Amino acid sequence: MVRASITEFMPDFTGYLIDQGRLRLLESLGSGAYGKVYRAVDRTSPKSQRKHYAIKCLCKARPGSRQDEFQKREFTIHTLVGSHPNIVTLHKIISDDFFIYVVLDLYEGGDLFTAITEKKAFHMNDALVKRTFVQIIDAVHHCHEQGVFHRDIKPENVLISNDCTDICLADFGLSTMNHICADFGCGSSYYMSPECIGKEINCGRYSTRHSDIWSLGVILTNMITGRNPWRFATTKDDCFAAFLHDNNFLRQVLPISEGANSILKRIFELNPLCRISLPELRQEILKLDTFFLPSGQVSTNPKSVATVNVRLPPHQQVTCSSFLTNSNESYTFRSPEIDEPPQSPLPEVGKPQACCNAVDKLAGENSEQDSEGPITPATRPTDPDIHVPDIESESEVLGSGEMTGASRVFYKMKKPFAKHSHLLRNAVQKLTGTAGEGSC
Repeated sequence: MVRASITEFMPDFTGYLIDQGRLRLLESLGSGAYGKVYRAVDRTSPKSQRKHYAIKCLCKARPGSRQDEFQKREFTIHTLVGSHPNIVTLHKIISDDFFIYVVLDLYEGGDLFTAITEKKAFHMNDALVKRTFVQIIDAVHHCHEQGVFHRDIKPENVLISNDCTDICLADFGLSTMNHICADFGCGSSYYMSPECIGKEINCGRYSTRHSDIWSLGVILTNMITGRNPWRFATTKDDCFAAFLHDNNFLRQVLPISEGANSILKRIFELNPLCRISLPELRQEILKLDTFFLPSGQVSTNPKSVATVNVRLPPHQQVTCSSFLTNSNESYTFRSPEIDEPPQSPLPEVGKPQACCNAVDKLAGENSEQDSEGPITPATRPTDPDIHVPDIESESEVLGSGEMTGASRVFYKMKKPFAKHSHLLRNAVQKLTGTAGEGSC
């Protein structure tokens, strides 16, 4: 049964006046599971230089409810990290009896997903890939330095300027200040790390920092190739299984350079503690000459993709439960340990006074709905059943990265591939588009 989203019960806000008449909401920019976004004009700005904003309209939850705590957590965390130039500015939070209006910077270029799939802005453009991706790294690193972990990093949550040269990280609805957590299945399926999925890698708890880094690797693959490396990071996914069998798999089937492949391998380390750090990743990106396979080499590699001008896979109605229950394998890594909480103080955010009982019920029913943004390839952010607010953070001691779990995985993956080589063929077909609509 398809459940109704909160936005289905929200009015059309076009023409609404808020902030004592200062802001007029204009056309809709999009909607998600929990709210709608509109362009707004500041009526007090000079007519020759009108100032525009993006207004995120949310239903006001019942005070003290789970959804109320989610909203307060999002606003608090966003305010904490919002001073960075690559994080969208939250200017103001306005509320009335039934709705909350979040005033944000407006980015005329839309989001990174649109830039990749429709504008194809990054195709064979090393300078732009480098400039844009480094800004994303800087935004995520700033969050981590403040003790904030995003947990839903994907192209739809990266806003971009018209010329695609400046970006801002947005949407902190699933962010946390817990360095380690057991909220498995939190995020968007294509961008979830294996330990966040939590069925085949048993960490007990996982590092939210290292899970964010994994998501950046998927975004980098998107920008270079216009494709996702896999649908879900589980062994039931042919492409991911092929990568576990041979970590040069992406180089064999996608038009990426050897240098880009080396970086992706360091990001997609199965052992989270062995992944490249953000400062190292930034350095490696800046040092790289090219992310792309030279055009003359594409046709000589029968497995490689002939063109990267391909949309990411279409949106599918896939829930976490539909792919998390398929695994028969389980691998264990040492869980990070608790240390001291971050010392960054939390700013006070006013608590909404009015309530809307229907919001709380619907919010509980829609934990697997998409986060806000354009229609996207099965990236379904999921709010886990967690205690909120979780801003009383716990940090981690990462300990030694010298573990044997990853080695055990690679060893166990080789035998199935010796017997079932069709899995590798299927993965190649999906990535090269020769298998029809089911491409990765």
